[in-house]
Amino acid sequence: MKPLHIFKPGQHVAMSGDSFNFSESDLAATVRAYDPALHEAPLVIGHPKHDAPAAGWVKSLSAAAEGLVATPAQIDPAFADLVAKGSFKKISASFYHPDSPSNPVPGVYYLRHVGFLGAQPPAVKGLRPIELAEGEEGVVEFADFGHETSASLWRRLRDWLIGERGLEVADQVIPDWQINSLTEAARRDDEPRTSFSEPTPPATVEEPPVSPEEIAAMQAENERLKNQVKQHQDLQRKSREEATHSANVAFAEELIGAGKLLPKHSAALVAALDFADSGDAPLEFGEGDERQPVSDGLKAIFSGLPERISFAEVARKDRREGNHGSAAELEFAEVATDPDRLNLHARATALAAEKNIPYESAVRQLINQ
Repeated sequence: MKPLHIFKPGQHVAMSGDSFNFSESDLAATVRAYDPALHEAPLVIGHPKHDAPAAGWVKSLSAAAEGLVATPAQIDPAFADLVAKGSFKKISASFYHPDSPSNPVPGVYYLRHVGFLGAQPPAVKGLRPIELAEGEEGVVEFADFGHETSASLWRRLRDWLIGERGLEVADQVIPDWQINSLTEAARRDDEPRTSFSEPTPPATVEEPPVSPEEIAAMQAENERLKNQVKQHQDLQRKSREEATHSANVAFAEELIGAGKLLPKHSAALVAALDFADSGDAPLEFGEGDERQPVSDGLKAIFSGLPERISFAEVARKDRREGNHGSAAELEFAEVATDPDRLNLHARATALAAEKNIPYESAVRQLINQ
């Protein structure tokens, strides 16, 4: 096997986009540090996060005038055939960073693996052609392939080996589970490493041009939709307020009928209840779990008031005998009777007698007039 020219000194850009300056002394330190007993760098397809399966191994490293040179060993014959056919024309070295916790020799760039790759243009230019065997020459440069591509290449290699040597030999050389591990490795994070290749520019998606007329139409449609939503919200708020007002009016009428509220005070009470229930967040009082709407508190206060107006007639002897008398002859429990109450009572009494309806119904009709 001929040595592989895998790297050269200079400024290089890693796949992460970071720039690294490799001096001749850095490469000399890499050569001195390399020890197969600590970590034997494999020859692999692509840049797998876990170096399996291996198509060969790096026996030793040396520093030459052109850069870093690796001496391969134990090359798989089937892999060598694929290289000879031109299936892999690029090469890429991967190093453990000096600060990586997985670095076998911390403080230097330690060779992790040598990847055989496809046709992506290399970042490190000028590597000399190498020979895997006499008469079998291939140009090997720096590039990178994804893990899925690596698994696909190994799958094709395994299929070729099955056709040439049989399934038993293929299982011994390239087990199927090892190819599957390449896909699994792509999903897992790995230790920091430095792999060199030209960064692939991000794909750009061109947006179709939008004419001023289309922009104006979209703005008009947005405005129409906003107005439609606002109208719907206004209708909902108005419907809610009307329902609340009707309920508050009914509550005030119940208080008047029960003698707990004067008719002239009903408008003020209804307005107060409407205000307390208005808006998206009704007024509340209290703390924590004791918080409750102000309108509920007002209703509780007025519902608990004692009866202020007695509509019960104190009948005299002539009324018991069927003579109802006039409004002026009625006697009330309260000494200082409000003229409005007396007037309402007289009118309600007359209306009840005229229409032959209950007294309370006559009071409600007069209040609602």
